[in-house]
Amino acid sequence: MTDAVDPYAGYENWKGWHDLFRYTPDKADYFAGETRGMAVAGANLLEIGFGSGDFLQWARDRGANIAGTEINPALLKAAAERGVELLDADFERVADAHAGRFDTIVAFDVFEHFSLGEVTTRLRAAERMLKPGGHLVMRFPNAQSPFGLAPQHGDPTHRSYLSRSVFEQLIQGSAFEIARFGHQFRAKGRTPAVRLVRLARHLLRDLISACLNFVYTTRFPYDAVVVLVLRKKAG
Repeated sequence: MTDAVDPYAGYENWKGWHDLFRYTPDKADYFAGETRGMAVAGANLLEIGFGSGDFLQWARDRGANIAGTEINPALLKAAAERGVELLDADFERVADAHAGRFDTIVAFDVFEHFSLGEVTTRLRAAERMLKPGGHLVMRFPNAQSPFGLAPQHGDPTHRSYLSRSVFEQLIQGSAFEIARFGHQFRAKGRTPAVRLVRLARHLLRDLISACLNFVYTTRFPYDAVVVLVLRKKAG
């Protein structure tokens, strides 16, 4: 009988995370767009599953007080060397100790790695850890779109299928409300050629989405990956 294979073995190499805690100008534009209207500068900010650390470094460079969670030993070591405050990866264990601490919590491509039970538990933990009026940003493969199949099934560590409707059910009875939902922020690019190509792609995606919504009488984005922002209601 062979030992079970760890699906996370070598994960950072498979993802191409070699240049840790660095971000490109294009990524900076994306991060600024995805956190628009949220506290970053001077804020207490937590990233769940920080991966390569590019977002945390971007936030720190803008004056945020950063903390993070991760399960990968190599990434944890790199973060510790840079003085990043590290929380338990099973952050529901420490949620009470950090109740009402954070202005903003982000989780880019993370919650789909949890079981549905873990998603529910960790939503409640994030709710406890946020200040009233604080935001939880989640990016995940769009389970309501056929185009979401590639990012969902292209990673063997994905465990849950997520969508706006799933979270609408999961946040019932909580202090969360949906602040924003839709496709990822579309950074325009830094050169005319890149801007033109991206504009053409985005217009085509929107056209396809509009056609599918008309044909199937639906009302949601068909983008492969979507972003959901929850806000903790005051009081």
